[in-house]
Amino acid sequence: MGKILAICCRPETHDDFLAIAKRIIKKAPEIAVVIKPFIYHPDELDPALKHFPLLNIYLVNPPEKLPARGKTLFVKSIDKLEQYKNYSIADVSTPKTIEYEIGQPLNFNDWGEYVFLKSLNDSLSLNSFLIPTKLILDIKPYFDKLKVKNKMLLQEFIYTGEYANHFRVLNFLGEPLYCTQVSNPYRLLLPSTLEEVFNNNTAQTSIQSIDLQFKLETNEEVLNFSRKVYNIFPAQPLQGIDIVFNDDKKKLFALEGNQGGNVWTFSLSTSKMRAALGRTALLNQFNAFDVACDILIVKTNELAI
Repeated sequence: MGKILAICCRPETHDDFLAIAKRIIKKAPEIAVVIKPFIYHPDELDPALKHFPLLNIYLVNPPEKLPARGKTLFVKSIDKLEQYKNYSIADVSTPKTIEYEIGQPLNFNDWGEYVFLKSLNDSLSLNSFLIPTKLILDIKPYFDKLKVKNKMLLQEFIYTGEYANHFRVLNFLGEPLYCTQVSNPYRLLLPSTLEEVFNNNTAQTSIQSIDLQFKLETNEEVLNFSRKVYNIFPAQPLQGIDIVFNDDKKKLFALEGNQGGNVWTFSLSTSKMRAALGRTALLNQFNAFDVACDILIVKTNELAI
């Protein structure tokens, strides 16, 4: 035995990481693997292991005080604006985005014909609207009626085709475990009035009230882009990276990193993606557990201290 890999994961993912651990032990028997559900600290390890280099990976919220022993990676939700700032610094393309207060003046020439306005804090496309840029200063009465009080993001609208779509890549330690394309089943409506804006679900690709369409995708450009996006926050071991492809300009944009850890779709019973495609198809696309095994061996040998 040469090094120790300790993974703390959600209870529902425990069996998945146990299966991955068995692969690691078979391919790299010099690595001791410990899988802990939900709560873990290196002090719990067998005293016989205390002198060996250690890599801790938390796929749940880590303890308030990080372990002093070993190298530690952990999932962490990152504010969208901070994500975009860091992506931009690293020359990763993102839609132009600003924090926006309803009624704030806007230079229409900087934004194109349409903008996307969405809540800074909500997920699943709640309070997200595709708006003609020229009407942005007229929306306050609608927002007052909706009682939307969250901070908003104003974002450049990326046209992805006749049907709005995005790619989701589950990236683990820099390697894709699956890649899917998620599409809205309704033909995109580019609104011309505010009534159309606030009665329009065709521009959103994560809203839960419609039957989104999913298909497996193996586009190498998308996969390589996900690796580049992942490496902006390499200390966050699990990232559900959302990517859009501009159908007009043929360019990829990072939409969101989803670094908080709740993206292990293989065992997420509430996942519409898993329900649509099946757990087996997601696992088999890139042989996810084998990929996870191999990258964990590499990272353990590289990072364990």
